[in-house]
Amino acid sequence: MYRRDYILGLIEQAAVAVYKAAAARRNAQWEQAMALLSQAMKQLLGMNSKLLGALSVKDLIAMLSQDGGVDQGKVLAAGDLLNAEAAVWKDAGNEAASRQSALKCAELLLTAMELDARNELKEEFNERLELALGLAGRAPKSAELLEKLIPYCNASGKLADAEDALFQWLDELEKSGQWERRLAAAEEGIRMCEKWLLLDEGKISAGGLTTDEIQSTIQDLMKMKANSHT
Repeated sequence: MYRRDYILGLIEQAAVAVYKAAAARRNAQWEQAMALLSQAMKQLLGMNSKLLGALSVKDLIAMLSQDGGVDQGKVLAAGDLLNAEAAVWKDAGNEAASRQSALKCAELLLTAMELDARNELKEEFNERLELALGLAGRAPKSAELLEKLIPYCNASGKLADAEDALFQWLDELEKSGQWERRLAAAEEGIRMCEKWLLLDEGKISAGGLTTDEIQSTIQDLMKMKANSHT
């Protein structure tokens, strides 16, 4: 109970800052909105917006951890504040900064979700993650983010999104010359698609694909695997 109250307390404090920033945003007071969010980040997370944006997700997770575990309350609060920051940047016309904040938020949430073994906060994480992905839109994503996004989309039944993320991930691995990892990723993709073929047509259709499309994807991945550098 104490842990839940602690987490809800952080979320509520972040919500106050998000509400105030949204009011400033509606009045086109971009600097005031950003200052409110940065102040909340410093108060709740111990770091301002600049530091939060500069840290890698790995380092950010370390900063938001204590006693050997991730402070999920702080991660959720960070998610709310980063999403609000992305919305401010978007309304201010800075699409690049908006996407950067949204992508940082998405990767942070996905990484923390992997570490939440009890899966107690699934709904809270999903809500913030969906908002972050919506704000990021079709922005190019890092290989690290895509690798985490695929199983999330798969588990959520979003087969078409998982397929799209898979091929983006394969492209990123090719660009960086990670041939062995790309080969393994193609094999993982084949196994994932083969499991999809075991689903009933309703779930496949709800996931945005057809059986023929899945079979075609498997063929493409097999060709990619056969032509892969090793």
